[in-house]
Amino acid sequence: MPGPAVRDVTRWTWKALVLCGALGCSAEPELAAVVDAGVEPGPAPTTCASGSVWTEATGGTGATMAPGYACRSCHLRDAPSVAYYFMGTVFPSLHEADGCDARLAEPSKVRVEILDADGQVRLTLVPNSAGNFMSTTRQPPFPLPYRARLVGPDGTSRMMATPQSSGDCNGCHTEQGTQNAPGRIALP
Repeated sequence: MPGPAVRDVTRWTWKALVLCGALGCSAEPELAAVVDAGVEPGPAPTTCASGSVWTEATGGTGATMAPGYACRSCHLRDAPSVAYYFMGTVFPSLHEADGCDARLAEPSKVRVEILDADGQVRLTLVPNSAGNFMSTTRQPPFPLPYRARLVGPDGTSRMMATPQSSGDCNGCHTEQGTQNAPGRIALP
């Protein structure tokens, strides 16, 4: 009997994430469809490791606002002058809640590397304490598609499996993940 299709898998083991990478995994089912034994089907539990949730009333606006929300789409609507092409949030785990303040321990040691179609690093972004990162231009500074690689404070990394053309990273890296993303952009 064939194994489950990747698109039907909602809980991933670390083995599956290592096999295909936590950033935009789209490996073939026979390579990546590893399901936690004994886990009920359905969404993975959502957490907020920091216990602190951003709200406009308490957190205000600026670079640390709205961690986890689709940054660019909101900025395109409400603040187009700061709708930078690459925007997203790095979290400590895959299923952090919208608005959860990531409170990264060493954000200056974390890097989001944006690679061009040839695999060359074209842009390096560093998240702030809330986990948010952003480029400084509203258009991509090189031809698309791109892939991203997340490098953690200890130097370990995780690379996106599928080339992308949207820089609104949290658009796919939601609490449960969409478009084959397994969840949040999570530290390796």
